[in-house]
Amino acid sequence: MELTTLVLVSAFVVLVSLWYASRKKDRNPLPGPIGLPIVGYLPFMTTKPYIKFTKLVKRYGPIYSVRLGSRNVVILADFNVTKEAFASDAFMGRPPDLPFDLSETTKKTGAFLDMPWKEQRRFSLHMLRDLGFGKTKMEEHLKEEIVELLERMDQLEGKPTKMSNILAPSMSNNIASLLFGKRLKHDDPKRIKLDNMLSDVGKLAGATAWQLFFPFLNNIFEKFEIGNTGKLLHALREVRQYVRDELDEHEKTLDHNNIRDFMDGYLLEMEKKVNDPMTTFKRDVLVDLGRAFFGAGSETVRISVDWMLLICAHFPEVQRKMYSEIQEVLGHERFPTRADHLNMPYTEAVILEMNRWKTIIPINLMRYTLQDTELNGYFIPKHSYVLSVIYAVHHDKKLWGADVEEFKPERFLSEDRKKVVKPEFFIPFSIGKRQCPGKVFAEVEVFLYVAAILQRFEISLPPGKQADLEGMLGIGLQPKRQDLVFKRRS
Repeated sequence: MELTTLVLVSAFVVLVSLWYASRKKDRNPLPGPIGLPIVGYLPFMTTKPYIKFTKLVKRYGPIYSVRLGSRNVVILADFNVTKEAFASDAFMGRPPDLPFDLSETTKKTGAFLDMPWKEQRRFSLHMLRDLGFGKTKMEEHLKEEIVELLERMDQLEGKPTKMSNILAPSMSNNIASLLFGKRLKHDDPKRIKLDNMLSDVGKLAGATAWQLFFPFLNNIFEKFEIGNTGKLLHALREVRQYVRDELDEHEKTLDHNNIRDFMDGYLLEMEKKVNDPMTTFKRDVLVDLGRAFFGAGSETVRISVDWMLLICAHFPEVQRKMYSEIQEVLGHERFPTRADHLNMPYTEAVILEMNRWKTIIPINLMRYTLQDTELNGYFIPKHSYVLSVIYAVHHDKKLWGADVEEFKPERFLSEDRKKVVKPEFFIPFSIGKRQCPGKVFAEVEVFLYVAAILQRFEISLPPGKQADLEGMLGIGLQPKRQDLVFKRRS
Protein backbone atom coordinates (compact mmCIF):
# COMPACT_ATOMS: atom_id res chain seq x y z
CA MET A 1 0.00 0.00 0.00
CA GLU A 2 2.78 2.41 0.95
CA LEU A 3 4.64 1.52 -2.26
CA THR A 4 1.54 2.23 -4.34
CA THR A 5 1.05 5.60 -2.65
CA LEU A 6 4.69 6.47 -3.22
CA VAL A 7 4.43 5.59 -6.90
CA LEU A 8 1.26 7.67 -7.30
CA VAL A 9 2.79 10.68 -5.55
CA SER A 10 5.97 10.37 -7.63
CA ALA A 11 3.95 10.17 -10.83
CA PHE A 12 1.94 13.22 -9.84
CA VAL A 13 5.10 15.22 -9.12
CA VAL A 14 6.60 14.22 -12.48
CA LEU A 15 3.43 15.15 -14.37
CA VAL A 16 3.18 18.54 -12.64
CA SER A 17 6.87 19.22 -13.34
CA LEU A 18 6.46 18.32 -17.01
CA TRP A 19 3.34 20.50 -17.28
CA TYR A 20 5.10 23.43 -15.65
CA ALA A 21 8.19 23.01 -17.85
CA SER A 22 6.08 22.87 -21.01
CA ARG A 23 4.09 25.91 -19.83
CA LYS A 24 7.30 27.90 -19.34
CA LYS A 25 8.53 26.77 -22.72
CA ASP A 26 5.27 27.90 -24.36
CA ARG A 27 5.71 31.39 -22.94
CA ASN A 28 7.08 33.43 -25.80
CA PRO A 29 10.10 35.45 -24.60
CA LEU A 30 10.79 38.89 -26.04
CA PRO A 31 13.42 39.42 -28.73
CA GLY A 32 16.13 42.03 -28.26
CA PRO A 33 19.74 43.00 -28.82
CA ILE A 34 22.61 41.26 -27.05
CA GLY A 35 24.68 43.61 -24.94
CA LEU A 36 27.96 43.33 -23.09
CA PRO A 37 28.62 41.72 -19.68
CA ILE A 38 27.74 43.93 -16.68
CA VAL A 39 26.78 47.06 -18.69
CA GLY A 40 24.38 45.39 -21.11
CA TYR A 41 23.38 47.52 -24.09
CA LEU A 42 24.06 50.89 -22.44
CA PRO A 43 27.35 51.60 -24.31
CA PHE A 44 25.41 51.52 -27.59
CA MET A 45 22.61 53.88 -26.54
CA THR A 46 24.16 57.30 -27.50
CA THR A 47 22.96 60.59 -26.00
CA LYS A 48 19.64 60.22 -27.83
CA PRO A 49 18.18 56.99 -26.47
CA TYR A 50 14.73 57.77 -27.90
CA ILE A 51 16.20 57.64 -31.43
CA LYS A 52 18.18 54.47 -30.70
CA PHE A 53 15.07 52.73 -29.33
CA THR A 54 13.17 53.82 -32.44
CA LYS A 55 15.81 52.39 -34.80
CA LEU A 56 15.83 49.03 -33.00
CA VAL A 57 12.19 48.55 -34.01
CA LYS A 58 13.29 47.73 -37.57
CA ARG A 59 15.23 44.72 -36.31
CA TYR A 60 13.25 43.48 -33.31
CA GLY A 61 9.71 44.70 -33.89
CA PRO A 62 7.41 47.03 -31.92
CA ILE A 63 8.00 45.33 -28.57
CA TYR A 64 11.36 43.99 -27.43
CA SER A 65 13.61 43.63 -24.40
CA VAL A 66 16.98 45.27 -23.87
CA ARG A 67 19.36 44.78 -20.97
CA LEU A 68 20.46 48.12 -19.58
CA GLY A 69 23.04 47.68 -16.86
CA SER A 70 21.69 45.09 -14.46
CA ARG A 71 18.06 45.45 -15.57
CA ASN A 72 16.05 43.90 -18.38
CA VAL A 73 13.75 46.60 -19.72
CA VAL A 74 10.71 46.01 -21.92
CA ILE A 75 10.54 48.59 -24.72
CA LEU A 76 7.19 49.56 -26.28
CA ALA A 77 7.86 51.44 -29.52
CA ASP A 78 4.54 51.24 -31.33
CA PHE A 79 1.16 52.90 -30.83
CA ASN A 80 -0.98 49.76 -30.71
CA VAL A 81 1.16 47.89 -28.17
CA THR A 82 1.45 51.03 -26.02
CA LYS A 83 -2.31 51.58 -26.13
CA GLU A 84 -3.00 47.96 -25.19
CA ALA A 85 -0.43 47.95 -22.38
CA PHE A 86 -1.46 51.24 -20.81
CA ALA A 87 -5.11 50.22 -20.76
CA SER A 88 -4.18 47.26 -18.54
CA ASP A 89 -3.81 47.38 -14.76
CA ALA A 90 -0.81 45.06 -15.10
CA PHE A 91 1.27 47.97 -16.47
CA MET A 92 0.13 50.64 -14.01
CA GLY A 93 2.96 50.36 -11.45
CA ARG A 94 6.01 52.55 -10.90
CA PRO A 95 9.38 51.00 -9.96
CA PRO A 96 9.75 50.74 -6.17
CA ASP A 97 13.46 51.58 -6.31
CA LEU A 98 13.55 54.91 -8.13
CA PRO A 99 16.95 56.59 -7.70
CA PHE A 100 17.71 59.90 -5.96
CA ASP A 101 14.80 59.61 -3.51
CA LEU A 102 12.64 61.19 -6.20
CA SER A 103 9.55 60.31 -4.27
CA GLU A 104 9.12 60.32 -0.52
CA THR A 105 5.72 58.87 -1.29
CA THR A 106 6.99 55.63 -2.75
CA LYS A 107 9.76 55.34 -0.17
CA LYS A 108 7.55 55.87 2.89
CA THR A 109 3.90 55.36 2.03
CA GLY A 110 3.73 53.35 -1.18
CA ALA A 111 1.03 55.71 -2.44
CA PHE A 112 1.95 55.42 -6.09
CA LEU A 113 2.75 51.72 -6.14
CA ASP A 114 0.09 49.23 -7.10
CA MET A 115 -3.39 50.80 -7.23
CA PRO A 116 -3.60 53.65 -4.61
CA TRP A 117 -2.35 56.14 -7.23
CA LYS A 118 -5.91 56.13 -8.57
CA GLU A 119 -7.16 57.79 -5.38
CA GLN A 120 -4.54 60.52 -5.58
CA ARG A 121 -5.16 61.16 -9.27
CA ARG A 122 -8.95 61.25 -8.83
CA PHE A 123 -8.70 63.76 -6.01
CA SER A 124 -6.19 65.93 -7.86
CA LEU A 125 -8.35 66.19 -10.97
CA HIS A 126 -11.43 66.93 -8.87
CA MET A 127 -9.60 69.62 -6.88
CA LEU A 128 -8.15 71.24 -9.96
CA ARG A 129 -11.58 71.42 -11.57
CA ASP A 130 -12.97 73.08 -8.44
CA LEU A 131 -10.19 75.67 -8.69
CA GLY A 132 -11.15 76.51 -12.27
CA PHE A 133 -8.49 74.33 -13.83
CA GLY A 134 -8.59 74.94 -17.59
CA LYS A 135 -11.51 77.37 -17.26
CA THR A 136 -12.02 81.15 -17.20
CA LYS A 137 -10.92 81.53 -13.56
CA MET A 138 -7.56 79.95 -14.28
CA GLU A 139 -7.19 81.96 -17.49
CA GLU A 140 -7.37 85.15 -15.43
CA HIS A 141 -4.35 83.99 -13.40
CA LEU A 142 -2.51 83.18 -16.62
CA LYS A 143 -3.40 86.54 -18.17
CA GLU A 144 -1.86 88.41 -15.23
CA GLU A 145 1.35 86.43 -15.62
CA ILE A 146 1.51 86.78 -19.41
CA VAL A 147 0.90 90.54 -19.32
CA GLU A 148 3.87 90.96 -16.97
CA LEU A 149 5.97 88.77 -19.30
CA LEU A 150 5.05 90.95 -22.29
CA GLU A 151 6.07 94.07 -20.36
CA ARG A 152 9.46 92.54 -19.62
CA MET A 153 9.84 91.62 -23.27
CA ASP A 154 9.09 95.24 -24.23
CA GLN A 155 12.18 96.27 -22.27
CA LEU A 156 14.29 93.77 -24.25
CA GLU A 157 12.96 94.74 -27.69
CA GLY A 158 15.62 94.45 -30.38
CA LYS A 159 18.17 92.89 -28.03
CA PRO A 160 19.31 89.28 -28.54
CA THR A 161 17.58 87.43 -25.70
CA LYS A 162 17.56 83.87 -24.35
CA MET A 163 13.87 83.49 -23.67
CA SER A 164 14.15 80.46 -21.40
CA ASN A 165 15.59 82.73 -18.69
CA ILE A 166 12.46 84.90 -18.84
CA LEU A 167 9.90 82.16 -19.37
CA ALA A 168 11.00 80.03 -16.39
CA PRO A 169 9.76 82.35 -13.60
CA SER A 170 6.54 83.02 -15.48
CA MET A 171 5.73 79.32 -15.77
CA SER A 172 6.62 78.45 -12.20
CA ASN A 173 4.48 81.35 -10.98
CA ASN A 174 1.50 79.73 -12.69
CA ILE A 175 2.09 76.56 -10.68
CA ALA A 176 2.64 78.57 -7.49
CA SER A 177 -0.73 80.30 -8.00
CA LEU A 178 -2.41 76.95 -8.47
CA LEU A 179 -0.76 75.21 -5.50
CA PHE A 180 -0.24 78.04 -3.02
CA GLY A 181 -2.70 80.72 -4.14
CA LYS A 182 0.01 83.32 -4.66
CA ARG A 183 2.77 84.35 -7.00
CA LEU A 184 6.21 85.83 -6.44
CA LYS A 185 7.71 88.83 -8.21
CA HIS A 186 10.26 87.93 -10.86
CA ASP A 187 13.13 89.50 -8.94
CA ASP A 188 12.19 87.90 -5.60
CA PRO A 189 15.23 85.95 -4.24
CA LYS A 190 12.97 82.98 -3.40
CA ARG A 191 11.65 83.03 -6.96
CA ILE A 192 15.16 83.10 -8.47
CA LYS A 193 16.38 80.29 -6.22
CA LEU A 194 13.35 78.11 -7.03
CA ASP A 195 13.79 78.55 -10.78
CA ASN A 196 17.50 77.76 -10.57
CA MET A 197 16.73 74.57 -8.65
CA LEU A 198 14.02 73.52 -11.14
CA SER A 199 16.43 74.14 -14.01
CA ASP A 200 19.13 72.08 -12.29
CA VAL A 201 16.72 69.20 -11.69
CA GLY A 202 15.76 69.24 -15.36
CA LYS A 203 19.35 69.09 -16.59
CA LEU A 204 20.76 66.73 -13.96
CA ALA A 205 17.89 64.24 -14.18
CA GLY A 206 18.93 63.50 -17.76
CA ALA A 207 22.64 63.39 -16.95
CA THR A 208 22.17 60.85 -14.15
CA ALA A 209 19.33 58.75 -15.60
CA TRP A 210 21.70 55.85 -16.38
CA GLN A 211 22.05 55.17 -12.63
CA LEU A 212 18.55 53.71 -12.55
CA PHE A 213 20.06 50.65 -14.27
CA PHE A 214 22.88 50.20 -11.74
CA PRO A 215 21.17 50.12 -8.30
CA PHE A 216 24.38 49.18 -6.47
CA LEU A 217 26.37 52.10 -7.94
CA ASN A 218 23.44 54.44 -7.48
CA ASN A 219 23.27 53.61 -3.78
CA ILE A 220 26.96 54.49 -3.42
CA PHE A 221 26.58 57.74 -5.39
CA GLU A 222 23.56 58.69 -3.29
CA LYS A 223 25.18 57.86 0.02
CA PHE A 224 28.29 59.93 -0.66
CA GLU A 225 26.51 62.45 -2.97
CA ILE A 226 29.11 62.11 -5.69
CA GLY A 227 29.25 64.45 -8.72
CA ASN A 228 26.01 65.17 -10.55
CA THR A 229 24.15 62.88 -8.17
CA GLY A 230 25.07 65.13 -5.25
CA LYS A 231 24.00 68.22 -7.17
CA LEU A 232 20.68 66.63 -8.11
CA LEU A 233 19.97 65.53 -4.55
CA HIS A 234 20.69 69.06 -3.34
CA ALA A 235 18.33 70.58 -5.94
CA LEU A 236 15.57 68.08 -5.09
CA ARG A 237 15.92 68.84 -1.38
CA GLU A 238 15.68 72.57 -2.05
CA VAL A 239 12.48 72.24 -4.09
CA ARG A 240 11.06 69.89 -1.47
CA GLN A 241 11.90 72.38 1.30
CA TYR A 242 10.22 75.18 -0.65
CA VAL A 243 7.00 73.14 -0.81
CA ARG A 244 7.33 72.19 2.89
CA ASP A 245 7.66 75.84 3.91
CA GLU A 246 4.48 76.66 2.03
CA LEU A 247 2.76 73.69 3.65
CA ASP A 248 3.76 74.88 7.14
CA GLU A 249 2.30 78.31 6.40
CA HIS A 250 -0.92 76.83 5.00
CA GLU A 251 -1.44 74.68 8.07
CA LYS A 252 -1.21 77.79 10.27
CA THR A 253 -3.64 79.84 8.20
CA LEU A 254 -6.10 77.16 7.00
CA ASP A 255 -9.70 78.42 6.87
CA HIS A 256 -12.25 75.65 6.40
CA ASN A 257 -14.68 78.14 4.85
CA ASN A 258 -12.24 79.59 2.34
CA ILE A 259 -10.39 77.13 0.10
CA ARG A 260 -7.66 79.27 -1.43
CA ASP A 261 -5.76 76.72 -3.50
CA PHE A 262 -4.83 73.08 -4.08
CA MET A 263 -2.87 72.82 -0.85
CA ASP A 264 -5.85 73.96 1.24
CA GLY A 265 -8.08 71.39 -0.44
CA TYR A 266 -5.57 68.62 0.20
CA LEU A 267 -5.19 69.55 3.88
CA LEU A 268 -8.96 69.32 4.32
CA GLU A 269 -8.95 65.89 2.68
CA MET A 270 -6.22 64.80 5.10
CA GLU A 271 -8.42 65.87 8.02
CA LYS A 272 -11.36 63.85 6.70
CA LYS A 273 -9.24 60.70 6.50
CA VAL A 274 -7.13 61.19 9.63
CA ASN A 275 -8.61 58.09 11.30
CA ASP A 276 -8.22 55.87 8.25
CA PRO A 277 -5.09 53.71 8.77
CA MET A 278 -4.95 52.93 5.04
CA THR A 279 -5.13 56.50 3.81
CA THR A 280 -2.58 57.75 1.30
CA PHE A 281 -3.41 61.40 2.07
CA LYS A 282 -0.35 62.43 4.08
CA ARG A 283 2.05 65.35 4.34
CA ASP A 284 4.83 63.55 2.48
CA VAL A 285 2.46 62.71 -0.35
CA LEU A 286 1.41 66.36 -0.62
CA VAL A 287 5.04 67.46 -0.73
CA ASP A 288 5.70 64.97 -3.54
CA LEU A 289 2.64 66.16 -5.45
CA GLY A 290 3.75 69.77 -5.11
CA ARG A 291 7.21 68.97 -6.38
CA ALA A 292 5.77 66.94 -9.25
CA PHE A 293 3.52 69.85 -10.25
CA PHE A 294 6.54 72.13 -10.52
CA GLY A 295 8.60 69.56 -12.44
CA ALA A 296 5.92 68.44 -14.88
CA GLY A 297 3.77 71.57 -15.03
CA SER A 298 6.45 74.25 -15.05
CA GLU A 299 9.47 72.92 -16.94
CA THR A 300 7.60 71.07 -19.67
CA VAL A 301 5.38 74.05 -20.51
CA ARG A 302 8.42 76.33 -20.55
CA ILE A 303 10.14 73.91 -22.95
CA SER A 304 7.06 73.85 -25.19
CA VAL A 305 6.88 77.64 -25.48
CA ASP A 306 10.66 77.78 -25.98
CA TRP A 307 10.37 75.41 -28.94
CA MET A 308 7.45 77.37 -30.38
CA LEU A 309 9.36 80.66 -30.36
CA LEU A 310 12.43 79.05 -31.94
CA ILE A 311 10.27 77.40 -34.61
CA CYS A 312 8.62 80.75 -35.42
CA ALA A 313 12.06 82.33 -35.87
CA HIS A 314 13.32 79.43 -38.01
CA PHE A 315 10.18 79.18 -40.19
CA PRO A 316 9.17 82.80 -40.92
CA GLU A 317 6.40 81.69 -43.30
CA VAL A 318 4.82 79.63 -40.50
CA GLN A 319 5.04 82.68 -38.21
CA ARG A 320 3.45 84.89 -40.88
CA LYS A 321 0.47 82.53 -41.27
CA MET A 322 -0.01 82.35 -37.51
CA TYR A 323 0.12 86.14 -37.15
CA SER A 324 -2.38 86.56 -39.99
CA GLU A 325 -4.80 84.24 -38.20
CA ILE A 326 -4.22 86.00 -34.86
CA GLN A 327 -5.00 89.36 -36.45
CA GLU A 328 -8.15 88.02 -38.07
CA VAL A 329 -9.51 86.57 -34.82
CA LEU A 330 -8.03 88.80 -32.08
CA GLY A 331 -7.00 92.01 -33.78
CA HIS A 332 -4.30 94.17 -32.17
CA GLU A 333 -5.68 94.61 -28.67
CA ARG A 334 -7.96 91.81 -27.45
CA PHE A 335 -6.16 89.32 -25.21
CA PRO A 336 -6.57 85.70 -26.37
CA THR A 337 -8.73 83.18 -24.54
CA ARG A 338 -8.60 79.40 -24.79
CA ALA A 339 -11.93 79.45 -26.67
CA ASP A 340 -10.17 81.29 -29.50
CA HIS A 341 -8.26 78.16 -30.49
CA LEU A 342 -11.45 76.87 -32.10
CA ASN A 343 -11.25 79.75 -34.59
CA MET A 344 -7.47 79.56 -35.02
CA PRO A 345 -6.88 76.11 -36.53
CA TYR A 346 -3.51 76.91 -38.11
CA THR A 347 -2.03 78.25 -34.86
CA GLU A 348 -3.35 75.20 -33.03
CA ALA A 349 -1.94 72.90 -35.72
CA VAL A 350 1.53 74.47 -35.38
CA ILE A 351 1.48 73.79 -31.63
CA LEU A 352 0.36 70.21 -32.20
CA GLU A 353 3.03 69.62 -34.84
CA MET A 354 5.69 71.00 -32.49
CA ASN A 355 4.57 68.44 -29.90
CA ARG A 356 4.80 65.66 -32.48
CA TRP A 357 8.01 66.79 -34.20
CA LYS A 358 10.01 67.37 -31.02
CA THR A 359 7.98 65.24 -28.56
CA ILE A 360 8.80 67.05 -25.31
CA ILE A 361 8.67 63.79 -23.32
CA PRO A 362 10.15 61.35 -25.88
CA ILE A 363 10.28 58.41 -23.45
CA ASN A 364 7.41 57.86 -21.04
CA LEU A 365 8.11 57.65 -17.31
CA MET A 366 9.20 54.16 -16.31
CA ARG A 367 6.38 51.67 -15.67
CA TYR A 368 6.50 48.48 -13.60
CA THR A 369 4.34 45.40 -14.14
CA LEU A 370 2.26 44.37 -11.15
CA GLN A 371 1.52 40.83 -12.36
CA ASP A 372 2.45 38.30 -15.05
CA THR A 373 0.82 39.30 -18.30
CA GLU A 374 0.98 38.93 -22.07
CA LEU A 375 1.31 41.62 -24.71
CA ASN A 376 1.28 41.19 -28.47
CA GLY A 377 1.78 37.44 -27.99
CA TYR A 378 4.81 37.83 -25.70
CA PHE A 379 5.03 36.88 -22.04
CA ILE A 380 5.85 39.80 -19.71
CA PRO A 381 6.69 38.65 -16.16
CA LYS A 382 5.67 40.44 -12.98
CA HIS A 383 8.08 43.15 -11.77
CA SER A 384 9.27 44.00 -15.29
CA TYR A 385 10.57 47.50 -16.02
CA VAL A 386 8.75 49.04 -19.01
CA LEU A 387 9.55 52.05 -21.19
CA SER A 388 7.21 53.42 -23.84
CA VAL A 389 8.96 55.40 -26.59
CA ILE A 390 6.47 58.11 -27.53
CA TYR A 391 9.01 59.56 -29.96
CA ALA A 392 8.83 56.31 -31.97
CA VAL A 393 5.04 56.63 -32.21
CA HIS A 394 5.32 60.25 -33.34
CA HIS A 395 7.91 59.36 -36.00
CA ASP A 396 6.28 56.22 -37.35
CA LYS A 397 6.04 56.53 -41.14
CA LYS A 398 3.14 54.06 -41.22
CA LEU A 399 1.10 56.52 -39.15
CA TRP A 400 2.32 59.91 -40.33
CA GLY A 401 3.64 59.34 -43.85
CA ALA A 402 7.04 59.40 -45.50
CA ASP A 403 7.59 63.07 -44.62
CA VAL A 404 7.54 62.31 -40.89
CA GLU A 405 10.85 64.15 -40.26
CA GLU A 406 9.53 67.39 -41.77
CA PHE A 407 7.82 70.11 -39.76
CA LYS A 408 4.38 70.19 -41.38
CA PRO A 409 1.47 71.72 -39.40
CA GLU A 410 -0.93 70.87 -42.23
CA ARG A 411 -0.91 67.21 -41.15
CA PHE A 412 -3.21 68.28 -38.27
CA LEU A 413 -5.67 70.16 -40.50
CA SER A 414 -8.71 68.98 -42.43
CA GLU A 415 -8.59 69.14 -46.22
CA ASP A 416 -10.30 72.54 -46.27
CA ARG A 417 -7.81 73.80 -43.61
CA LYS A 418 -10.68 74.98 -41.38
CA LYS A 419 -10.59 72.36 -38.64
CA VAL A 420 -7.97 70.67 -36.48
CA VAL A 421 -7.77 66.90 -36.78
CA LYS A 422 -6.02 65.02 -33.97
CA PRO A 423 -5.47 61.30 -34.66
CA GLU A 424 -5.60 58.93 -31.69
CA PHE A 425 -1.92 58.10 -32.18
CA PHE A 426 -0.96 61.67 -31.25
CA ILE A 427 -0.01 61.06 -27.59
CA PRO A 428 2.32 63.80 -26.26
CA PHE A 429 0.76 63.42 -22.79
CA SER A 430 0.97 59.61 -22.93
CA ILE A 431 -2.16 57.46 -23.09
CA GLY A 432 -4.37 55.35 -20.88
CA LYS A 433 -5.13 55.41 -17.18
CA ARG A 434 -1.98 57.23 -16.09
CA GLN A 435 -1.68 59.86 -18.79
CA CYS A 436 -0.65 63.32 -17.60
CA PRO A 437 -3.40 64.85 -15.42
CA GLY A 438 -2.17 68.35 -16.30
CA LYS A 439 -2.94 67.95 -20.02
CA VAL A 440 -5.74 70.53 -20.14
CA PHE A 441 -3.83 73.16 -18.18
CA ALA A 442 -0.71 72.70 -20.32
CA GLU A 443 -2.71 73.09 -23.53
CA VAL A 444 -4.30 76.29 -22.26
CA GLU A 445 -0.96 77.72 -21.12
CA VAL A 446 0.95 77.06 -24.33
CA PHE A 447 -1.81 78.43 -26.56
CA LEU A 448 -2.25 81.65 -24.55
CA TYR A 449 1.48 82.34 -24.28
CA VAL A 450 2.14 81.73 -27.98
CA ALA A 451 -0.86 83.71 -29.21
CA ALA A 452 -0.19 86.67 -26.89
CA ILE A 453 3.53 86.85 -27.75
CA LEU A 454 2.99 86.64 -31.52
CA GLN A 455 0.18 89.20 -31.33
CA ARG A 456 2.66 91.76 -29.97
CA PHE A 457 6.08 90.71 -31.33
CA GLU A 458 7.72 89.56 -34.52
CA ILE A 459 10.35 86.92 -33.71
CA SER A 460 13.61 86.51 -35.59
CA LEU A 461 17.16 85.22 -35.19
CA PRO A 462 20.06 87.65 -34.73
CA PRO A 463 21.67 88.66 -38.06
CA GLY A 464 23.91 85.92 -39.43
CA LYS A 465 22.65 83.29 -36.96
CA GLN A 466 20.98 79.98 -37.76
CA ALA A 467 18.60 78.16 -35.43
CA ASP A 468 19.98 75.02 -33.79
CA LEU A 469 17.04 72.61 -33.77
CA GLU A 470 18.84 69.74 -32.02
CA GLY A 471 17.23 68.97 -28.69
CA MET A 472 18.92 68.28 -25.33
CA LEU A 473 17.43 65.55 -23.18
CA GLY A 474 16.87 66.45 -19.53
CA ILE A 475 13.51 66.27 -17.78
CA GLY A 476 12.22 66.81 -21.31
CA LEU A 477 13.59 67.31 -24.81
CA GLN A 478 14.44 71.00 -24.74
CA PRO A 479 16.06 73.34 -27.27
CA LYS A 480 19.57 74.59 -26.73
CA ARG A 481 19.60 78.05 -25.23
CA GLN A 482 20.09 80.55 -28.05
CA ASP A 483 19.35 84.19 -28.72
CA LEU A 484 16.16 85.42 -30.33
CA VAL A 485 15.20 88.97 -31.28
CA PHE A 486 11.76 90.44 -30.59
CA LYS A 487 10.45 93.41 -32.57
CA ARG A 488 7.29 95.19 -31.42
CA ARG A 489 4.62 95.03 -34.09
CA SER A 490 3.18 98.37 -35.16
